[in-house]
Amino acid sequence: MLSPRIEDYLEELFLLESTGRKVTVTDLADRLKITKGTVTATIQKMVELELVNHERYGTLHLTDAGRRKGMTVFHRHEGFRAFFHELLGLDRDHSSEMACSMEHYIDSTTEDRLYALLEYFRRAKAEHQPWVDEIFLAIEKPILLVPVPLTLCEPESEGLILRLTADEPLRKKLIEKGFTVGAEVKLRDNQDEKFTCSVGRHDYELPLNEAATIWIQQPSQ
Repeated sequence: MLSPRIEDYLEELFLLESTGRKVTVTDLADRLKITKGTVTATIQKMVELELVNHERYGTLHLTDAGRRKGMTVFHRHEGFRAFFHELLGLDRDHSSEMACSMEHYIDSTTEDRLYALLEYFRRAKAEHQPWVDEIFLAIEKPILLVPVPLTLCEPESEGLILRLTADEPLRKKLIEKGFTVGAEVKLRDNQDEKFTCSVGRHDYELPLNEAATIWIQQPSQ
C-alpha cells in the first residue's frame, strides 16, 4: 500500500509527463506547493520502491509500475470529480478538492461501480431522460435522512422515532410509555437537562440519559 503523499506525487508526475516536458524536482515542488527538500526526500523513497528513476540533479522519470499507478490515481480523481460535478452539481474547483481528499481511499470494486454509475448517468443525460432533471431538483432540497437524538433537537421539533438505542430495562420502560419505532414525538422544551416531549396523547419529562436514546427523523425544512 502506498501512502497518499506518494500517490499524489505519482499523479502529478504522470500529468506532467503527459505534457511532454522534462520534469525536475523544482517542477514537482512548484506543482505541489511544497519545498524542494520535502520533494527530494519523498522521491528518494519512490526510487527505493522502483516507482521513479532519478539521476542526481537530473530529470524524474516514472518507471512502468509508477506510470501505471499514477494513471490509476488520476482516473480515480477524475471519477470522483465527475461524480461531484456532474451528479451532485458542485462547481469544478470544489469537486476537484473533494476528489483529492477521497481518491486514496477507494477500492477497485467501488471504483468500478462509480464508473458504471457515471456512464449510466451520462447515457441518460444524452438521451434527455426526465429523471435526470428531477435529480437536480431533488438535491437542491435535501431531506434530513440522518436521524438525531432528542438531545440535539430544538424545542418544538417533531418527527418519527426511527431508533431506540437504550439497553434493557430502559428500552422496555420507554416502549411502555409509547416511545416505539414509528411513533410521532414532539419535543416541547429542554431545560436543565430535562426534555419535555409528547408521544401519542401523553406528555413526559425525560432526563438526559433517556432522551439521548430516542432518535427521530425530522421532516425536511
